[in-house]
Amino acid sequence: MPVLCCIFSSYSIDTSPMFSSGQKYSQLIVFLIFIVIRQPARAQQNIWQTEVPRTKKHTTAKHTTSRLQQLHDHIKSWGLANDYDRELLAGGRLNSNGWSAGVYFFTRHSAGTYNFWQLHFSEIKQEKQIKQQPGKNSHPELGIATPYVFGKINNLYTLQIGFGQEQLLLPGVIEDNLSVSFRYNAGFSLAMLKPYYLQLVRADYSGPEPAFHLEDIKYSDNSADDFLNNADIHGSSKWSKGLSETQFIPGVYLEAAFVITPKAEKWLVEAITLGANASVYTKTLPVMAELPAKPYQVCLFAGLAIGKRWK
Repeated sequence: MPVLCCIFSSYSIDTSPMFSSGQKYSQLIVFLIFIVIRQPARAQQNIWQTEVPRTKKHTTAKHTTSRLQQLHDHIKSWGLANDYDRELLAGGRLNSNGWSAGVYFFTRHSAGTYNFWQLHFSEIKQEKQIKQQPGKNSHPELGIATPYVFGKINNLYTLQIGFGQEQLLLPGVIEDNLSVSFRYNAGFSLAMLKPYYLQLVRADYSGPEPAFHLEDIKYSDNSADDFLNNADIHGSSKWSKGLSETQFIPGVYLEAAFVITPKAEKWLVEAITLGANASVYTKTLPVMAELPAKPYQVCLFAGLAIGKRWK
């Protein structure tokens, strides 16, 4: 505007006859064009300096708010919709002291929380329980020698049935593909001790020549020397031997685990479990002759289960 005033002032003052009216109008038009061009450029410069940063900042804040809202809605709704309220899983797991197989039945308790029943069968093995291959068979007429566990006196199995809850912790932690839950349960545990039988080579010297045969024996105070003598062991007896002599020892157990669930349709559910199990019994559980017997068992485990969901 000051430039425009100066132009009009100079135009009004300049009345010299040296300039014709046409020249004056030409000068006026040139100055007006200059002003029109200059003013938008200055306005555009102000817009770039002031308006753009505000718009970018506002857009970023709006985008952040939108993402937070989406995350909130995702956490609130993921896996919590009433698409299903029952779930049945079956699977197995590797324990630090053996293996397990079991089934789980879930029912929806509330948003993100499920009650469930668990039934598990396990075989418990001691850390020093190593299967050995028989040596040279000195009596081929007695049949093929079988592998055995030296010093093992009982097979130990457990049957656990309990009730617990699973709570959703993190829904869709990796691009909506995985969720993490925490599971805990407790209940009744039944230990089953089945005597472990070995086949020992026995000689009968009543005839003119010694006759050899096999005898199935289990560990006892009277048979300890023979049972722990590698030279006389032909191999292990068949598994069913001693089944009728199984001892049942009651107890209780407590279990806790983290559950990783890959995203899946309701017709196929996969669950990966990482946790620990502890059980206590009313009597000691002897497994190995040369190891002290304890009335409890503790293990870590990793498992995989698959199943189905429905309403």
